[in-house]
Amino acid sequence: MALTTVPGEDGEHVTYCRICEALCGMVADVKDGKIVKIRPDHDNPHSRGHICVKGPALVEVAYDEDRVTAPLKRIGGPGEFVRVTWNEALADIADRLGASIEKNGSASFAMNTGNPPSMGWPSAMANALFQQAMGCSKLYTPSSEDITSSVLATELLFGTHAFVFPDLAECDHLLIFGSNPLVSHGSLLIAPRFREDLEEIARRGRVIVIDPRRTETARKYEHVSVMPDTDVWLLGAMLQVISAEALGDDDFIADHCVGWARLAAALAWVTPELAASHCGIAADAIRTLARDFAGAQRAAAMGRIGICRGSYSTLTNFLLQALNVVCGRFHRPGGVGWGYGGTATNEQFRGISPAATRGGIPSRVSGLPSVWGAQSSLTFLEEMVTPGEGQIKTLLVSGANPVMSMPNGPRLPDGFAGLDLMVSLDFYMTETARHAHYILPVTTALEREDINQFFMNHMVRPFAQHVAAVVPPIGEARTEWDILSDLAERMGRGRVFGTSSPFDLADAGLRAGNEGKDGLSLAVLKEHPHGMMIARGRWAFEFTKRIGHSDQKIHLWDPLLRGEFDRLQSSPPRDPAKLRLINVRRLRSINSWMQNVDRLARNDDPLLLIHPDDANARRICDGATVEVSTAWGRIEVTVKVTDEVRAGCVAYPHGRGQMGGWRRANNRPGANLNEITPSTPDMAEQISGMSFLEGFDVNVTPA
Repeated sequence: MALTTVPGEDGEHVTYCRICEALCGMVADVKDGKIVKIRPDHDNPHSRGHICVKGPALVEVAYDEDRVTAPLKRIGGPGEFVRVTWNEALADIADRLGASIEKNGSASFAMNTGNPPSMGWPSAMANALFQQAMGCSKLYTPSSEDITSSVLATELLFGTHAFVFPDLAECDHLLIFGSNPLVSHGSLLIAPRFREDLEEIARRGRVIVIDPRRTETARKYEHVSVMPDTDVWLLGAMLQVISAEALGDDDFIADHCVGWARLAAALAWVTPELAASHCGIAADAIRTLARDFAGAQRAAAMGRIGICRGSYSTLTNFLLQALNVVCGRFHRPGGVGWGYGGTATNEQFRGISPAATRGGIPSRVSGLPSVWGAQSSLTFLEEMVTPGEGQIKTLLVSGANPVMSMPNGPRLPDGFAGLDLMVSLDFYMTETARHAHYILPVTTALEREDINQFFMNHMVRPFAQHVAAVVPPIGEARTEWDILSDLAERMGRGRVFGTSSPFDLADAGLRAGNEGKDGLSLAVLKEHPHGMMIARGRWAFEFTKRIGHSDQKIHLWDPLLRGEFDRLQSSPPRDPAKLRLINVRRLRSINSWMQNVDRLARNDDPLLLIHPDDANARRICDGATVEVSTAWGRIEVTVKVTDEVRAGCVAYPHGRGQMGGWRRANNRPGANLNEITPSTPDMAEQISGMSFLEGFDVNVTPA
């Protein structure tokens, strides 16, 4: 077959996966106008032939008979829809949305955007521009179930929201907290061949995985088992050792930091002996971890979702990055830092807009702060059901399924029922979309042109790629850009979208960025269909120019931390009779939206992992059905008795228990974990609004 860039033309189409942040290169074979196979792109210089099982399964999503491929209007209760034309749908939506906003004000309109559209340039741009066109101040995203605490910690330390990530290419001592990159392929950093990077680091030095579960990554490298939701104690004690033994990089601290003395004083009481009683790691082992990290030539500490969703998640992430900074690992080869950012200037990285600053748009009900311009998910329901100015009355959901993904998700239909209008852009009638007044069908990644521009700034090895659509939109599906620009125009708000295409905007960004002066443009990328590496490399900028604080220093102390340390010091003992639940990431699934793909889900039944000691104490046998309960609800699941998890801990995957318009997924075993997760605003981390989803207490009993 010959290479082609004409959508639907028979031949080989170069594309890339947009399921996770690895963005692995793929080649789609098209015959008779239909995709017949997806395989790895061995000519992609970034992923170099790597691909996981999920990328090829995109073709099954595209041609799924359960997929929504025409506009649907609800005519009765949830799930009762009829097909309508695009003009009928958009005309009615524009009229009803406009009338509600005129009556209730712009603050009554909210948006909820999910991960699938965030992985594409035109889809993410469309959501952002429509939010701007509507003057929408209430934005709900997966952030408060994912990265809000990490983003806030970065804001406090650096005065920016740019992601900090390790230099896998040159590191020789890597600490991994709460991440399983052999399954997740990494997040908040892009390294499609993460496995090879870890193997090379281990060959040069050490990879140490700190996790309550012996994950796929932990099995292969050094594993330090920690009690769930206690990484804050471990990191605090490691920094206490660094301070007490003067192991930090005094020159780097003096040149680039303020606040170290205050942080060290606040940590003085967090001794390894005290931390050991909380985290289950011996005091001497904690000291050794700290000394080895400080003494290694090229060391980096990284963390991910396992430390982002606990009861002290912002403080945990702050201490993690402080460990890197204090030991002089920031913006140094083998350490951590920002990406090169070949598509942006230092000035574009620096600083945070008022709306994106913490607390820029707090909840009008509970007062939980916004972070990164997004509201806490635990305020979603209260903002819909609490009367008053700013009550949500209209809602646009784009590629999100909050009924499944938010901790208060199963209760959200109570709020949906009172809306004047709810519109869902999706390719399935999800558990959320079935409550919408309209479902508008969108394209999958295989049906749209794209560029990886949003992700160029957190790549371990800078890389750029543009791809054409593999096939035209299936059925009557449209891109988010086409739908939302049309809707904005019908409402007299189309000026924000202008007359440019999303790729005109991408080209302008490329030309204005750091590489633009050397000729990087969309036209150049199109000459390299498999993508091109950015030769300048990871460290080709002066990092102080990207620090957002006015003094251009890294702030190792912030007044918000005082309250968090006081809360930590006064925290009551946990109930030893209860188990702490953590999430499991599975290679063959991604959140809640690929369970309808048979080849992925048929051998991937969810199981509650429980340690033999905990199972024996509760008279639970392997394969038994058990009830898992909290103050918020109860579910029944099947158990697997295994020493993969430590005693006192149980683990279960999220995104299961479907009840939407996908026939295969509905018939699969499993329960929605968010039936039992802490689901009220008082259970969020109050400084960030972060949901408490890792390490919360549960009761496990025979069903």
